[in-house]
Amino acid sequence: MNDCDALAPEPGQSFGEQFFRLLTRISRLLQHLADRQMAYGCLTPTQLFFLKRLSDAGAPQPISFFADGVFSNRSNATQMIDRLEAEGLVTRARNPKDRRSVLVELTASGAESLKEGYERHKQLAEMLFEPLTESERQTSLQVLGRVLAFLENFQAENQAGTPTADAQAKSNQNL
Repeated sequence: MNDCDALAPEPGQSFGEQFFRLLTRISRLLQHLADRQMAYGCLTPTQLFFLKRLSDAGAPQPISFFADGVFSNRSNATQMIDRLEAEGLVTRARNPKDRRSVLVELTASGAESLKEGYERHKQLAEMLFEPLTESERQTSLQVLGRVLAFLENFQAENQAGTPTADAQAKSNQNL
């Protein structure tokens, strides 16, 4: 398959079908690349994002900090913290202001892994997207940012599960 094949509209398929097909393929390929990077001792994109968010916070954070911005709930965040702690990348400590609360802190090893992982992922992204012009890069980021906002709004409005016909129609108008 060449570069143009992925862009060619498929006869009879709606925009939504084509859009989700492309996103699914992109997601699978990015996951495959992440898996290959992990084989070389790199952090996964999720681990990298988690550590970056913790580093950017500049101070130890409660688990809820990650459940709100990285993971969908505290259980998922706790599982990631367990894995990162086992690898020596983060530690847990009691919150001095609230003994019932636990804070997550980046270790020196975690900071070094973050630095190395961020650099590797940055190099990979630069290599992968080098064929795009600067204008195409900016347009891609704008469109994907809008798509993400639509999806996040849709999810927030439909937390209960199956979307209603009204919510689907509203979402389709936004796309």
